[in-house]
Amino acid sequence: MNLRLVILIACLVTINFCRAQTQKKIKFSEKITQLEKEYNVHFSYNHTLLNTVSLDNNLNCKTIFSCLKSIQNRVPIYIKTQDSLNYMVIPKRININFKAIEKDTKESILTLEYQINNSKKQSILAEDKVFKLETIFPLDSIHIYSSFHKTIHIQAQDLSAIKTLKFYKEQIHLDQIILTSYLTQGIDAKLSDHSLQINPQTLGLLAGETDGDIFNVLQSIPGIHSPSGKSGNLNFRGNTYDQNLIQIDDIPIYHSGHFLGAISPYNSSVITNINVQRNMLPAKFGGRVGGLIDIKTSNKIQDSTRYEMSLNTLFAAATVKTKLIKDKLSLIAAFRTSYPNFKTPKLEAISELIFQGSRLENIADQVNDTENFSIGFLDMNVKLNYKINKKHAASLSFINIKNDLSAEVESSDNNNQTDFRDLELDNWGITGKWEANFSEKWITELRISRSKMNLISESQGFLLDERNSLQKYDNTILDTRFITEAIYKHSSNLLFKTGYTLTEHSLISNEVELENSIDSERKQSAVVHSAYFSLQKNWKDKLILNLGFHNNYYTPKKKFHINPRLSASYAVNKNLYLKSSIGTSNQFIQKKLTNDFDDFNITNQLWYLPNKEIDPLKGKQAMFGAVFDTSKWLLDVELYRKKTNNITNKTDDNQGSISSLGANIFVKKKWYKLESWVSYALSNTQTNFNNTATDAFFDQKHLINFTTLLNLDQWKFAISWGYFSGMPVIYPDETDNNTLDADLSDRFDALHQLDFSSSYTFYNTSKSFKTVIGLSILNLYNADNTVNVFQNTSDSTFRKSSKFSPNLQVNLFF
Repeated sequence: MNLRLVILIACLVTINFCRAQTQKKIKFSEKITQLEKEYNVHFSYNHTLLNTVSLDNNLNCKTIFSCLKSIQNRVPIYIKTQDSLNYMVIPKRININFKAIEKDTKESILTLEYQINNSKKQSILAEDKVFKLETIFPLDSIHIYSSFHKTIHIQAQDLSAIKTLKFYKEQIHLDQIILTSYLTQGIDAKLSDHSLQINPQTLGLLAGETDGDIFNVLQSIPGIHSPSGKSGNLNFRGNTYDQNLIQIDDIPIYHSGHFLGAISPYNSSVITNINVQRNMLPAKFGGRVGGLIDIKTSNKIQDSTRYEMSLNTLFAAATVKTKLIKDKLSLIAAFRTSYPNFKTPKLEAISELIFQGSRLENIADQVNDTENFSIGFLDMNVKLNYKINKKHAASLSFINIKNDLSAEVESSDNNNQTDFRDLELDNWGITGKWEANFSEKWITELRISRSKMNLISESQGFLLDERNSLQKYDNTILDTRFITEAIYKHSSNLLFKTGYTLTEHSLISNEVELENSIDSERKQSAVVHSAYFSLQKNWKDKLILNLGFHNNYYTPKKKFHINPRLSASYAVNKNLYLKSSIGTSNQFIQKKLTNDFDDFNITNQLWYLPNKEIDPLKGKQAMFGAVFDTSKWLLDVELYRKKTNNITNKTDDNQGSISSLGANIFVKKKWYKLESWVSYALSNTQTNFNNTATDAFFDQKHLINFTTLLNLDQWKFAISWGYFSGMPVIYPDETDNNTLDADLSDRFDALHQLDFSSSYTFYNTSKSFKTVIGLSILNLYNADNTVNVFQNTSDSTFRKSSKFSPNLQVNLFF
């Protein structure tokens, strides 16, 4: 036979054999579809779980019953007959017990993280040195993580057969060390820059919230607190919330959130990371003298379509994540809206909180009951992610935040007098981003953002049909930014970062007061040129140092502002770390300080730019602390000192300073399914105007919080009790002191509050979706907490924090 013919036949035989081998296996879903068509039956099963399972394409069965028996012999499932035409596939479940040790030292490992298939990571603690995983599908892939060790990838049935899992050491550099589940799952502490990294997608349950409200989550962090009781008015160690840098995809936020700061204006379903900094900001960030809340939405190119729906007593939300071009282009879109003309106990509590001291206080409990008094909001996020090639990617992110209030109030003094109040907030922003990974060493980014916030407040009074009073305020902020950054990784021990930002601020404020014949307009604009340079040096994985400069040139005053910044972390051993930071910062766009929490007063919301009379804010911060971390204990201590100069007092336009000195202590203990912590903040915050130092109106000497979390598989519970020092009694200039209680001390009574949350997660066995039902209650025993005195001539004297406030939440994922 011809040699060429022999080779040809051999090749054809080989190809047919390979094809036959390939055709021997088929996906479980495809085989089930074949059986449904062949025998005219229907199967219900968990597509997500079983779609990774493969079967022999030819089961060699002649009836539906023999086929089902053959499948059950090969796959760990039960097939339940509902009738002659319908079958339900139920996966078998196993419980897995195993120990974990380090291969070289033979020491037991007592804390791990695990991930089943592509689900979110979860923390697990050993009980008597034994780890327990319950109701696991035997064919699941399990990924097991341990700090300083190589990750283990194993199938569930193989892990079940292993009594002791051995981990091999892996070299982890100091700058890569993350304290996972610092507060709870989804909140990690980064050692290299002292930041906290929050992932809402994996966030565990916290007391008082079930919908992942970002501002409520942040209040659980030691050193971050809202003295007014509204989660949006966050103070970072003595800095007021307007001194914090808050941005989402580089779009700055100039307001405190929905319902005048009662809830955050961000949909957690699209957010993948929140970078939180309580101390001096890294060199790349500028424009604020306080803390940092840097929010990023997902950059992932979706490979499928996923939906999420949320319903609670405040709002309804929907999110879709879908691919538009395979491996190239994907879309994320999310929308939330409050319910029109619908009142719940949660909304009533919010209404009573935000309308204290106003003309609406007497009807606050009637919110959304009638067309004469309604309040609502909506927000949306849209993002396009485009993968140009392996080295280049682009994205376009858009947000829109809206709030509306409309109220009609009849005067109690005159039946013919009617007052109207309208408040509107419209905030939108868009960011375009291009990222290039030229090599493993060089990364560059170019970002352009533009945003606009418009806040309109209008109050009118009518006697019969004739208008006899009018007050209208209109504040608009336009913000345009051009940002470019470059990162050069010289080696695993040396990293350089540099960047330039051009920021243009444009402010327009209109004021109309009919009674006082005022009709004025104020316009301001300024350009800020900012540049930064920083280096990160790692010395033998014992000391990591971040040194940088953030420099600004403010064009209206033609002046440079140089801000050096330094942070360091030192590893005493694998459990004990020391940390420190020091630096300065400037803030240009700013608000004046008022001795009140009144966000409903529009004049308290106006922003200004430095001019001849107003100087840029200048902040100085220093911190020293230590972290001790073991498998079951975490201790974090930070001592700090902060001072901000050139604060403008709204009352008399004098400039002064705010200074704060204090300590934060955080202690956490983990058990098998239980974890508890206590946080304590000791501080003194003072203002100094006209060389007279006094305690700031929001100063609280002691903040104590006790929290316990219980994780019982599908059930989760969280309870937290807080005790806070009373704030100073600062009498308003315009109010007669004789109307106040003469027995008042220099501070109000201490505040205390109990918050509770619980959630239950269940999966539908016939479809690939899950449902989470959650209940949260703020101020469970309805404590009467006074926070300060009104700074106006209202008959109401004292401002209270939030009352009993329940909320029920349902999340659907499919």
